[in-house]
Amino acid sequence: MPTNTPAPTRITSLGTIIYSARENGRTHLWAYVSGDSNATQLTGGPWDDRDPSVSPDGLSVAFSSRRNGYWDLYILDLRSGEIRQLSNTPGYEGNPTWSPDGHWLAFEAYYDGNFDIWIVPIDLGQDPIQLTIHQGADQNPSWDPRGRRIAFVSDRNGSPDVFLANLDEPDDRFRNLTNTKSTAERSPVFNADGFSLAYSESYSGIDVVKVFDMNDLDQAPYEVGQGRHAAWSPDNHYMITVLYTALDRRFHVFALDHTEATDIPLMPGIDVDDVTWTAAGMPGEIYTSQRIPPTDAPIVDDTADESQQGSTRMELVDLPGVRAPHPSLSDAVDQDFLALRQRSISVLGWDFLESLDNAFVGLNDPMPPGFAYNDWLYTGRAFTFNSAAIQAGWVEFIREDFGGQTYWRVFVLAALQDGTLGEPLRELPWDFDTRNNGDPVAYDQGGSLRDFIPPGYYVDFTKLASDYGFERLPALPNWRTYYHGTRLNEFVKRGEISWTDAMLELYPASALVTPTPFQTPTNTPTRTPRPTATSWYWRWRTPSSTPTPQPIFTPTVTP
Repeated sequence: MPTNTPAPTRITSLGTIIYSARENGRTHLWAYVSGDSNATQLTGGPWDDRDPSVSPDGLSVAFSSRRNGYWDLYILDLRSGEIRQLSNTPGYEGNPTWSPDGHWLAFEAYYDGNFDIWIVPIDLGQDPIQLTIHQGADQNPSWDPRGRRIAFVSDRNGSPDVFLANLDEPDDRFRNLTNTKSTAERSPVFNADGFSLAYSESYSGIDVVKVFDMNDLDQAPYEVGQGRHAAWSPDNHYMITVLYTALDRRFHVFALDHTEATDIPLMPGIDVDDVTWTAAGMPGEIYTSQRIPPTDAPIVDDTADESQQGSTRMELVDLPGVRAPHPSLSDAVDQDFLALRQRSISVLGWDFLESLDNAFVGLNDPMPPGFAYNDWLYTGRAFTFNSAAIQAGWVEFIREDFGGQTYWRVFVLAALQDGTLGEPLRELPWDFDTRNNGDPVAYDQGGSLRDFIPPGYYVDFTKLASDYGFERLPALPNWRTYYHGTRLNEFVKRGEISWTDAMLELYPASALVTPTPFQTPTNTPTRTPRPTATSWYWRWRTPSSTPTPQPIFTPTVTP
């Protein structure tokens, strides 16, 4: 007899979920009271706020913000709405966590090119105390609610592991809890009573949450669900995590006894991150009466009816001041590209998109071998940024795998390295050069992780491009042996239409009769082709003929 699967039970009367979410190109804090129909915006403004951490009494939220030009720590009073600045340095401070008595904050700080864990009293009655001094990157602290232990993530042993710091043991303070070489651990967090410690672990493109029994650390951790940035419900019966996909992030709630699970509709359509869960309700009429008015107009033009696109002929529009073989894009996306370019200048300090490898590519223009006939560059809705920036060492790539496909998160070096632009990298980038150093493993894998996190401040260009509707594309299946198949630098604004409909915006249907837009060679060339003005292959292989970006800075950051 078939067994009916019980419907997910709605989670009610379980306090408040506070999280950060990105909307209109800015990240701010939000609160969701279980059982309510909408979330409430807690902070707003033309800056970023994130990393919320609720005080033990539930009356305050510590968070990191760039509202004064640098990444500093702040405390929000949930009753009055007042915000107090706690740190004021040119360095980077983030991911605060409260001590059980509510008098101290542990946090991560990036000073002198390295992450360490620090502790500061919230009344600023004494100087901050540096907890870690290792050359490895120490991040993501979480304070044990039972007292004097702090969990954090460190790569001091070669890969990110979960460590435990005992504040009462100065001579033998640190213990590696996970000690894994092939996986990366993230975001440890204690439950409400401190008897369990959850963290996320990534392998083979899957993020899972595992839990340690803090009363028996010799016992192996057990798996409870999927996602990152786990947060426990106040009664320890539920957990909320962030599910990452190639294009977005959303929350997922599941019962720890696996009897029920549900997606909660917090704020659909925006990126979510950095979640915490408190037993306290939301005090203050300011938060229950209305949301904070938005301070920025929407940056992506969604007024066009996508259902009509594909049947309406679009024009190609020249991109002023942009250098490319064909510096133009479809009228459907050109304004968004120009807006992205201007925003990139403001957050990077240099014109990263002034020179492109490609914008629009004509139907009969040659593409490099291995590219699909239906590449989005033909539609006028895509671009590839200049590969000369990669060769110059101004761009780093974080490998991300989803559903058996490989994607690359692009980080671009900021012009100013004083903390006013960008932020430090938190993960090891991918090194493609190791394919050619004689290591057969690196050759088969298409490269390897770098040995260290490059110092300096970078901007997440993938996130920035998505603010304007431009998405990255997955690498082609042959990327490990064919570098161009990585599609590292291609971004496309597809909207809701297919490649064929996008092509019909530019061309009559008769132009798309054949499945390939140009004649495909039947034999692999045995010699280097003679260079021509339109030879993409030659432009790639000959750096001297590749347009060089004209930044307004000279990078000074060295490993």
